[in-house]
Amino acid sequence: MNKVSRRDFLKMVGAGAAAATLSSRWSFNLARAQEPIHLDFVVWSYSVETILDNIKRFEEEYNNAIKVTLTDFSWTAYHETMVNRFASKTPTDVCYNGGDWLPEFAKAGWVVPLEDYFPEAANYKDKIVGYALKDMTYDGKLYGLPYYADITTFQYNAKILEDNGIAAPPATWEELWDQCMLLREKGIQVPIVLEFAQEMPTTLEDFTAMVFGRGGEFFDDKFNVLFNDPQSAAWKQMQWLADAYREKLVSLLPHETDVVKALNTGRHVFTVLYNYNLAELNNKATSPLAGQFKIALMPGETHETYGFCKFYNMTQMAVDRGKDVMDACWKFIEYFGGEHKGEYKVAKRWAVEKGLGFGQLPLYDDKDVQASFAQWIDPEMLKEQAKLARARNQTVWYGIWGEFFRIHLLRAVTGEATVEETMKAAAEKAEELKAQFA
Repeated sequence: MNKVSRRDFLKMVGAGAAAATLSSRWSFNLARAQEPIHLDFVVWSYSVETILDNIKRFEEEYNNAIKVTLTDFSWTAYHETMVNRFASKTPTDVCYNGGDWLPEFAKAGWVVPLEDYFPEAANYKDKIVGYALKDMTYDGKLYGLPYYADITTFQYNAKILEDNGIAAPPATWEELWDQCMLLREKGIQVPIVLEFAQEMPTTLEDFTAMVFGRGGEFFDDKFNVLFNDPQSAAWKQMQWLADAYREKLVSLLPHETDVVKALNTGRHVFTVLYNYNLAELNNKATSPLAGQFKIALMPGETHETYGFCKFYNMTQMAVDRGKDVMDACWKFIEYFGGEHKGEYKVAKRWAVEKGLGFGQLPLYDDKDVQASFAQWIDPEMLKEQAKLARARNQTVWYGIWGEFFRIHLLRAVTGEATVEETMKAAAEKAEELKAQFA
């Protein structure tokens, strides 16, 4: 009879226990691996049904191993909402962001540079249009991939100009004034309609495009104030708008959809809007005056305009949740804003279906995008204006200053305050914030 020593017996028992433990751990890890990773995605409220469908396609692409919950907030309240959300650590893994808010969010440590965690993100830099890349970059690092990038354009009803003997759109703001006075004589009482409202971030961006058309800027590279000078482009443009409003040449409406509807009445001729609105104006299915609207170069000495990018950011909260969550965020951001299986799937869909601009340079050569855009805009004129687009100089406190400035901008345009009072208040606020955030 073979005897088993106590030592051998204990080895056997230990091995069996270890095997059982390993089996148990394997089963536990396998169960965990089968549980989907959950991401919280926060956006502003635009075409939410399209976003949800894109999320569904993404989840299916990854066999539902990643599940995404969408939360959306009004565009007018987005900045304030996100500040409160980050400060209270409300779960947020990926979110929409913009160049005007990136320095603030990055400095606070709420969002993180993609290339710090995914070096391959830097490979996209050469594939992104310049003004979009600038908006997504802070302290030399890339923080996002484009949701969409666009320019603000000067849009007009070409048929009304032609019918009233005006051969070409205005090249300067002074020419625009003259054309407005002529159109008034012909029965167009309020030729200009603008999306201007205190609560709308777009108000400042539309005004920025006008200032850029004159070749101006609000701040220099060191964020010294440039606008508090009667000879500055910003001062001149604000005065022009105030004079036009006093003369009742311009109507101010609270939202771009209201402007589109107003232009479709034929009672207005000119506007300055995000370029994608032209797709809606020339949509034969919804626009009574479809086909009549075109873009011209932004009036002014240089014809420059505002180019911008809205993009996908990963948050510090996602980083704190660990590598699996970060990897899921990168898959999500690259699927939505980058290249997936050789295609810019989501950016292309936004362009073709909604007319949204894009920051991804390869899409300029995409035949489907070209064919879609050609239905509502002159591609050559768009290309010419896009070459003159630029991002603005922005810093940590720009978003806060912008919220202050657009309120005072409206007061100046509507005559509640003088241009001088407005510029003085805006300059003082900028200096206060500059000192505060120094």
